[in-house]
Amino acid sequence: MVEDPAAIRLVLVGREAAKCLEALAADGGSVLAVFRRSAYLAHAGSGAIACIGPAALGAGPLNALTGPDEAMPDWGESGLRPGDPVAPRDGGLRIGARRVLTFARAKLHDPPRGPREWTGDGLAAALARLSDALSGFDLSEGVAPLARPENPALPPGSRLLRRAQPAISELERWLTDGAVASPPRGAVERLIGLGPGLTPSGDDYLGGAMIALSMSGHPELADALARLALAAAPAGTNRISAAHLRAAAKGLGADALHRAMDALARGDGPALAEALRGLDAIGHSSGWDALAGAVSALKGIGRRLRAQPARSAAAVSAAPALDSATTTPASRSVST
Repeated sequence: MVEDPAAIRLVLVGREAAKCLEALAADGGSVLAVFRRSAYLAHAGSGAIACIGPAALGAGPLNALTGPDEAMPDWGESGLRPGDPVAPRDGGLRIGARRVLTFARAKLHDPPRGPREWTGDGLAAALARLSDALSGFDLSEGVAPLARPENPALPPGSRLLRRAQPAISELERWLTDGAVASPPRGAVERLIGLGPGLTPSGDDYLGGAMIALSMSGHPELADALARLALAAAPAGTNRISAAHLRAAAKGLGADALHRAMDALARGDGPALAEALRGLDAIGHSSGWDALAGAVSALKGIGRRLRAQPARSAAAVSAAPALDSATTTPASRSVST
């Protein structure tokens, strides 16, 4: 196959985007949304979505990116419109009437995923390092203030955060209490779709929490949270944000979030600083909203881990009394 020199060449493709592109190359689809820097493509049969954009968007599960030197069109002014056809074309795709996309040589993005085994003290130290690393960043929008591990004061006038905080507090209590198997459904439903933008802050928060739980070695908690979030997403948020939530349910999110969690676990300060700069570049506050969810998850896990020795000791000390309580009635029944 001779590659069209005018084609847009993708070099790095997320796992969910790769599934979408393969499905589109088989039987086509349509343009879902068009923005200045990116265009979203959708495959009707599977519901898969891919975001086509420049390297500056950052790697992620739905992103299909060009190289840093690749010229990209201004999609908003290119004449492309939602609903335009996406058709197979000689191993690639034709988007609308004029754009050709190739991805045969693209690399599959594979972020660090863990799991990392934490101790309560280890998590506390990691979150302290994160607090220091976040100094200098503006975390005032969305639920971003909660990305600071120390109990942050709510910014004045932050109506969205004040609406979100009761639900977030319920989720944090669930994360802390190992005896409660299922997350609070109402809290998850209140967060789904909460906030403006393509990926609302509440969705980003839940996705970040799922990814942190998966990466920290608690897949059962991530799965429990994912079940409620995915059940609420179809009616509660838009298709693109729902696709990001489905990816988060598989432990996949923005590359910068994965690298931040990995750097925290390894105690790598320079890598953490670089990852935080990457989060700062994602959306209006989406990167920080996702980090806020991750921090809530790690704080809850840390409290749970620190409480385990005390719970175990209490169980041991209560064992004689429990034995007495369970055996005495039986002995009485024999004697009578």
